[in-house]
Amino acid sequence: MEENLGKQIFETLKKAQRVLIALPRHLSADAFSAGLGLALFLEKMEKEVLLVSVSESPSELKFLPGREKLKSGIPKGRSLVVKLDTSKKQLEEISYQKNENRVDIFLKAKNGEMFSEGDLSFFEDKAPLDVIVTVGAVSLESLGKVFEDNPDLFFETVKINIDNQPGNEYFGSINLVDLVAVSLAEVVHTLMEEFESEFLDEDIATCLLAGIITQTNSFQHSRTSPAVFVKASRLIDLGGRQQEVIRHLYKTKPLSRLKLWGRALARLQINEARSLAYSVLGQEDFEKSGSDRQEVVFVLKDLAESLSASKAVAIIANPDSGEISLFLAVHPEVNLQQLSSGLDEISSLGAGPAQFKLFLAKFNNSSLEEVEKKLLTALEK
Repeated sequence: MEENLGKQIFETLKKAQRVLIALPRHLSADAFSAGLGLALFLEKMEKEVLLVSVSESPSELKFLPGREKLKSGIPKGRSLVVKLDTSKKQLEEISYQKNENRVDIFLKAKNGEMFSEGDLSFFEDKAPLDVIVTVGAVSLESLGKVFEDNPDLFFETVKINIDNQPGNEYFGSINLVDLVAVSLAEVVHTLMEEFESEFLDEDIATCLLAGIITQTNSFQHSRTSPAVFVKASRLIDLGGRQQEVIRHLYKTKPLSRLKLWGRALARLQINEARSLAYSVLGQEDFEKSGSDRQEVVFVLKDLAESLSASKAVAIIANPDSGEISLFLAVHPEVNLQQLSSGLDEISSLGAGPAQFKLFLAKFNNSSLEEVEKKLLTALEK
């Protein structure tokens, strides 16, 4: 990371009082961990922080400290400001009276003078945010309704864009896009360590450590460099609770997940021509297993680990009457550009087992059969 860029980011954050941290609508464990760690860090700097995403926090990270800070949207509440010119007449008293269908506001000037209509003006107060930090968002649109419902706020406010994806659109006022970093938690940790390391504590270290471990699949991913191990070691030295992270991520598998895994295995199809293994799960599968959409990525990881000879492993899921999700694990040999063009919008979910990378695509107006056809077409040789 460029020293001047990091310095610019922290100079901006130091001057700010209220900071919004916006996470993408397809929320990965890495993005949530990095965003939460940053929120805790900024609170230690005595900033007011709002952490938002339209997605819920990943179920496997419910143990992280401060997880309840994540909100689903930006609170409304802009105010109409009444501006009174007191350059010629001084204000002595202000009062108001509530009536059935109106409120009367009384402005009394000093020395027996009276304010006129010309002394008043009106304007809409902007949302009191000084800085917006996006973590893991390739574009403003990838934030979903957080951006769609507040476009003016995003265009009018200084934005710090933190990401590690090559498709990033560099939409920020300041752009920290580290294409070498394997995880967002790694990027955020580097930023903290270089400029304000004294605020790092056990809870922040645990959040960042969880992001690195999930994104590297417990350091088994092929892109895991020695530098990542060094960062993880520093986080553990700071009090990062490695055993707690490992226990929650890899040692506990709820019965609902095991049932869903069994149903996915029972419906597994092998397409040798495309080196693809996939399963289609409908509403009945989720109802009978007692599981939800968030369990699917864990089942996918287990299947991919067992089917490592395949170039792609997928689960097409329709847990409810809403959108259909395609969870996909792909080998580095797969042409990601061709895959992306065949599946419309596709977002990264980080590293999977072996050399697999995990992705998610969502479809609002398609059937399970139509999504299955799109998957097969996208993986045609």
